[in-house]
Amino acid sequence: MGRRERAGLPLWGCYLAALTVAVIGYFGTPDSWIQTICYDSVAVSGVVAMVTGVRRTGPTAAGLWLMFAGCQLITVCGDFTYALYARYLHSSPYPAPADVLYLTGGVLEVVVLVLVLRRRVPERDAAGVIEAMIIAGAFALVAWVYLMKPVTQSTELTTAGKLVAIGYPVLDLLLLALLARMLVGGGARNGAYRLLAAGMISYLAADYAWALTDHFEFEAGTFASHLMDAGYLFAFGLYGAAGLHPGICDLAAPVRLADRRFSRWRLTLLTTATMIAPLLLAAQARQADNHVTDAPAIVVGCVGMFLLVVARMAVLIRQVERQSSVLERQAAELTELAQRDALTGLANRRAWELALPLALDHARRDGSSLVLAVLDLDFFKRYNDEHGHQAGDRLLKEAAAAWASGLRRSDLLARYGGEEFALLLPNGDGEHAVELLDRLRPLTPSAQTFSAGVAVWDGQESSDALFARADAALYEAKHDGRNRAALAAA
Repeated sequence: MGRRERAGLPLWGCYLAALTVAVIGYFGTPDSWIQTICYDSVAVSGVVAMVTGVRRTGPTAAGLWLMFAGCQLITVCGDFTYALYARYLHSSPYPAPADVLYLTGGVLEVVVLVLVLRRRVPERDAAGVIEAMIIAGAFALVAWVYLMKPVTQSTELTTAGKLVAIGYPVLDLLLLALLARMLVGGGARNGAYRLLAAGMISYLAADYAWALTDHFEFEAGTFASHLMDAGYLFAFGLYGAAGLHPGICDLAAPVRLADRRFSRWRLTLLTTATMIAPLLLAAQARQADNHVTDAPAIVVGCVGMFLLVVARMAVLIRQVERQSSVLERQAAELTELAQRDALTGLANRRAWELALPLALDHARRDGSSLVLAVLDLDFFKRYNDEHGHQAGDRLLKEAAAAWASGLRRSDLLARYGGEEFALLLPNGDGEHAVELLDRLRPLTPSAQTFSAGVAVWDGQESSDALFARADAALYEAKHDGRNRAALAAA
């Protein structure tokens, strides 16, 4: 790491500062080979900067970024070829060899960016694709009306010339779609991401400005020409700065998509895109003859935008439903965990206190019987002291599993606290409950025993009173020697 970087001036920042100075200086160059050399030198510096940064940091998909730099170099070669014909051969053929280089570089750049985005977002992302199509579709309508349609109607261009002229706006639309996909998609949004996106915006702005001024035959002075050149130069430079930025390491790294919030900026962007078609319709309707010359294209654009917006809303609804389903499942799991004893897996005291009043209401409504028993492991503290707390926990867990295996599905066994358990037996009586507990007692592991108190609901008493009678019977069983069940008096 250099002294400047240690002092807080990153290499990419220094390069951007030098780039800005060079672009400002370019405005003072005369319309000669000096201008061409200055322009191509600044452009090549962006290629060198990206290659240097990629070789220096070794990012994910380094080969793709080197290919991206190669695409920029092809474009620079196109610029030099164009200048060679114009300044040395004094010829301006169309289509020209420079067009082959421009279009080749543009096609390869689109391919590289598609591969980068596929590595960056390997999952299916219908929402991001639809949003990118909405934005690109809106600009496609403008490009057709002002750039492509006039070319198709031209009587001066050959077929090859028309294909080349249409190829440029098509490539711009593809780059715009990829830019939109980057902006609305997931993945790392670090400094390299912002520099790369800014470079694409600068390039597209310069390209559309050049295409539209050429179409409307605006008189472009030296300053206007330099201004568009500055847009291209900043694009080259921003690409190079992105390569020098440490964030290039993560820019093509695969990411896992999460449900993205439909933020205000996203809504503003999509709203602006969908308004382009009706604004274009209004602009043509205000013409002197009140005639909409591109009505079919505008109709197709409006219908396409409408269908894409409906598709995006459908995806959004599915995302909301999926998120709601996840939240409901998580809430159910949390409720289950909140009512389940972590050690034994039985219902805990909270679940017991919710279930007992409901069981009393059910028995009262149906006129059925209900038995409540309270179980307590005998001499559990002594067992803990002799064998350790881990053995005590294991005894509780194994005892709970053994007792539960001898119960009906309608019975409820809960851990009330410590070594004390509560048992609810619907449609039972006291004698059968005592017999059941006598059968469960030998199932207790490690040759341990338990004492129990049993109370039969009288049809009137509260849940607290019923539990209190069973608890009193438990202490009676302990008093009588433990390892037994006592039935509370009615």
